[in-house]
Amino acid sequence: MYNTNWWQSAWRTQIGAPILGCAITVVTVTAEVLAQTPVIWPEVMNLEQSARYLKLDPQELRTMAERDLLPARRVGQVWRFNRDALLAWLTGEWGLVVAAVPPSGDAPLAPPSLAQIMGAGAQTDNGDRSDEEIQERIGEAPEGRSADEIFLRGQRVLLRPGDVVFDVGMFYTESDRQQFAPVDGGTVLADLESEVFTGFLLGRYGLFDETEIFFDTTYSSQNVDLRFVGETLSSTSRSEWGDVHLGLRHTLLKEAAGRPDVIITLDGRIPTDEDRSSYAAGGGIALVKSIDPVVLFVNTNYRYTFSRDFDDISRLEPENRFDVSLGYAFAINDTLSFNTTLSGVFNGESHFDNGTLHRDELFTLQFGLTSWLAEGLYIEPTVGFRLNGSGNAFFIGLTLPYSFTP
Repeated sequence: MYNTNWWQSAWRTQIGAPILGCAITVVTVTAEVLAQTPVIWPEVMNLEQSARYLKLDPQELRTMAERDLLPARRVGQVWRFNRDALLAWLTGEWGLVVAAVPPSGDAPLAPPSLAQIMGAGAQTDNGDRSDEEIQERIGEAPEGRSADEIFLRGQRVLLRPGDVVFDVGMFYTESDRQQFAPVDGGTVLADLESEVFTGFLLGRYGLFDETEIFFDTTYSSQNVDLRFVGETLSSTSRSEWGDVHLGLRHTLLKEAAGRPDVIITLDGRIPTDEDRSSYAAGGGIALVKSIDPVVLFVNTNYRYTFSRDFDDISRLEPENRFDVSLGYAFAINDTLSFNTTLSGVFNGESHFDNGTLHRDELFTLQFGLTSWLAEGLYIEPTVGFRLNGSGNAFFIGLTLPYSFTP
């Protein structure tokens, strides 16, 4: 009888083992050759290639690019990196020669245009510069910010020490609701119509790394009419300067892979006229996460008002107030972004000598654009609506943010 066990044993020892040994040798030699073969990096790299080149997590690299911490260009919805510029940044010699050929719309840059973005390279002679000066050049941010970053200036800390930003704007708000009013010895449900024009000035200053201070004030003109069946029962108007708000914003945690920016804010309000408003103090926290080309944010704030009684009940304010806002900014390109914000205001019940402010909630939805106008100057048109409560309300506004370094 044919011995199959002998055949299998011979196959393993006489034929199979040498073949297996040759295969292992080939794989080993191939791996050694590949390991010794230098990687040829393209001159223009995408996010994943650049992350491998710098030995970084792709999400961390995206975050650094969005915050202008290394040389990069966003073309439409993708990031592109120049190999020589990255090497120059990595070695500490931050010198970029950027071609004055801006991208047209969302069209990608041609290879010749991208090739003009190059690093100066490392130099062995550092001259008379100190180690601190050399270190400051590593990670130095390029000039200018994208439109979505400009929109997020109220959420993130974007200013470097010494940077200044001023916002000048105007808002128009129109609302109507019904309320009871005395007419001819009786009570009727009348229409309360309100128009408010508000101008504001807001300033920010980069105090030191990841910390900025800010202030703002307003000037408003208000007209209120109480109408019943087309007849004006009463009409009031007033124009006045608003209070002054002061605050400090600081980045507690920077965004990283799987973690958003965490920003805390402390602020207070100082009345310009103590006969018509009260002091207030509060704070808040914001979470901001980048998911290219979208940036998501959530912001919550608490304000305590040292409320006082006023003869004019329209000046009474709730002692406790919570504000919550969430939304996103969508970067169409570097110079234009679209944003949506859903906001909620929650007021607690407060008791006064001449009245009681009951618990109240107000929700609004806002849409806006942020667009580049000139160096350091942007324009932001916005429109918003009230989502709850009786009656209707909407607002439109226009803001001009301007940033510079003294």
